Amino acid sequence: MKSARTKMYQRRAAMLLLLLSVTLSSCDIYDYDGDENASAVPAGGYFYLLERSTVSLIMLDAQLREIKKWALYPVINDSSLQGITFDGESVWISSAGSADKIYQLDLSGDTASVVRSYDAPPSGQGTVRDIAWAEGSLWALNSGSSTYKSPATLYELNPLTGAILSQIAIPSPEPRALAYIQGYTNVYGSGIEAGLYYTDPELDKIYRYRFDRPYFDTLFSTPQPPRGVSYNFAVGLTFDGSTFWEINSSDVADHLYRINYLGTVLDRYDLPYSEPGPIVWTKTDVRGGVMPSIAALLPNNGAAGRTLDVEIYGTGFKPSSTVQFGADITVNSTSYLSATLLKSNITIAASAPAGKRSVTVTNPGGKVFTLDSAFTISLVTTIPYLWVADQASTQRYLYKIRLTDTTVVQEWSTSDVASDGVQGVGFDGTDIWLSYSGTTKTLYKVDVSGAGLGILSSVSVNQLPGVLRGIVFDNGFMWQAASQTASGAGKIYKINLATGVVVDSVSTPGAEVRGITFANGVLYCNDTSLDSIYAYNPLSGTWSSVFAVPTPAGGTTSNRFSTGLTWDGQSFWIANSTGDFDHIYNVTASGVVVRSFAAPRLGAAQVTGIVFREE
Repeated sequence: MKSARTKMYQRRAAMLLLLLSVTLSSCDIYDYDGDENASAVPAGGYFYLLERSTVSLIMLDAQLREIKKWALYPVINDSSLQGITFDGESVWISSAGSADKIYQLDLSGDTASVVRSYDAPPSGQGTVRDIAWAEGSLWALNSGSSTYKSPATLYELNPLTGAILSQIAIPSPEPRALAYIQGYTNVYGSGIEAGLYYTDPELDKIYRYRFDRPYFDTLFSTPQPPRGVSYNFAVGLTFDGSTFWEINSSDVADHLYRINYLGTVLDRYDLPYSEPGPIVWTKTDVRGGVMPSIAALLPNNGAAGRTLDVEIYGTGFKPSSTVQFGADITVNSTSYLSATLLKSNITIAASAPAGKRSVTVTNPGGKVFTLDSAFTISLVTTIPYLWVADQASTQRYLYKIRLTDTTVVQEWSTSDVASDGVQGVGFDGTDIWLSYSGTTKTLYKVDVSGAGLGILSSVSVNQLPGVLRGIVFDNGFMWQAASQTASGAGKIYKINLATGVVVDSVSTPGAEVRGITFANGVLYCNDTSLDSIYAYNPLSGTWSSVFAVPTPAGGTTSNRFSTGLTWDGQSFWIANSTGDFDHIYNVTASGVVVRSFAAPRLGAAQVTGIVFREE
C-alpha cells in the first residue's frame, strides 16, 4: 500500500511533466450557461474554503463564484491551515504550524479578526487536522505522533475553553477532513446516520463514527481523479443537507466533488486554486458578524445617584457596539478597548430602586447578547477587593488588593499571628479568617483594622490529618480543605466553629486539593495534581471537572499550579503560584479567562489562599 507521502511525491513528479500543457483556468468554477438562476448547489448557501498557498479564507456562493477573500496570515501569524467548521454563528479554523491552535473568527469586516483561540489538543503533540461542530461541542482531528507514540485521535472540546471533554482513538493512519452530519433520509427512507465523517488520504476512504452506536465503519471510497489514483488526496469534506462535498487537493488535480450518500459522484468541478484545503458549507453569510457575549462586569454594582465607569468583559465586541444597562441607568458613553473589553460611563438615577439589572451589548447588524442580573443598584457603592495570602519562606504577607485597578492598598505580616505559613483565607460576612498549617493547625479570625494583624479568636484543628489548605464559609459553617491526608487522598471538612467539631467531610477528586469555594450553592475545588476546577454533586457524592485551570501567558501547562480559589457572585478568581508565573485570574463559570494580573512580588511570592470581599 502506498503511503500518503509517496502519493504526494508521485503527483509532484507528474506535475513537472505536465506543466507545459496544463494551466489552471481563472474563469468561474461553475458554468451556468448564461442562466443567472442556475446553481451548482441545489441547497443554496455558501462554501467557506481554506486556500493554503495564499493562507486565505475564500467565500463561494451557490454558483461557486468567489465573493469574498480574507487574508489569514496577518491574523494568526501561521501558514499551516488544517481545518474549518461553522458553529451556527461564526467560522472556526485550525492551524498546525508554529501556532498549533484553534481559532474562532469574526468575518464581519474587510479583514478577519480572532474572537478567541486556544491550543489544539493534545498540547503540542501530533498534528491537528480538520475540525467539526457537533451538538454544542467542537471536535478536532489529530493525526497522532510517532515521537510521543500517540495514535490518531478524535478530541471533543469545550468550545469556550478548549478543555478536552472526551477522546476517541481512530482506527486509520492518516485522518484529514472532518464533518458532522445530523443525518439524512430521502423520500424512499434511505440515507445516512448522524455522526462524524472523516477522510483518510492514505487509504482513500471516508469513514464515519456514529453517535447512536459508538464505533467506526467505512462509508465509501473517495473519488479517483481523472489523472489517476496517485492524485487522490481528500483534504476537505462537508455536507449540504443531502449530499457530500469533497475537496481533492493534489497539484494539477484540485477538484470539488459533489457525492451522494452511496458514494456516487454527481458533479466534479475543477478548482482555480493552487492548494485548496478544508471546506465547510452553511446557509449563513458570515459577513453579518459574530454574536457578542458578556462574561463579567467590573464593578458589577453602583449606588443610586452615582456616575461611574464600568468595564465589560466578553467576546465579539466591535468598535460600534452599544451597551444598555436597563431601567434607571443612562449610558453616557461606551469606549471600545478591544474585541474582549468595553468601558461604559453610566449614571444611575437618584430615584432608582435597588435591585439587579440586565446588561445588553448590541453589535452592528443587530447581533444582541443580554446577561441577566449582571449589574446591581445598591443603597451604597461598594468596592471589590481580593484578600491574598503569600507564604513564601522569606516573606509572609496578607495583601488587600483593590480590583478596580489591582492596587495593593494595604499589607500585613502574617507572622504577627503565627510563624507558620497561611494556606487559606476566608470571609464570614464580617471578618477575615486565616488557616495556618504547620506545627500548630489553627484557624484565626483576625483584626485587620490596624497596621498589624490582631487575633480576635482562634479554633484549633490539630485533629485534622494532612496539610490544611483553603477555607470557605457557607450557612454558618467553615469548610476546610486538607491535602495528603493519612489515606493519601484529599478531604474537605465541614466544621462547627463554636466547638471545632467536624460535622461532615467530603473526599476530593485528587490528593492535592488547594482552594475551595461555593458558587450558587455548589461546592468547587481545584487540585494542583489535576489542573482542573471541579464541582461537587452532593446527591451522587461525585465530582465533575468543569474546566481546566488557565495556562499562564507565555508559559506552558507545566507552569500551572493553581492554589487559591474564590467566587465574586459572577465569576471565579484563581491564584497561580509558579515563580515568574505568579498570576491571579478572573475566570467565568465556564472557564473563559476574563482578565489577569501579576501577584504582588512576582517571582518571589508563594500565593496560597484568596477570598473576594466588597466594602
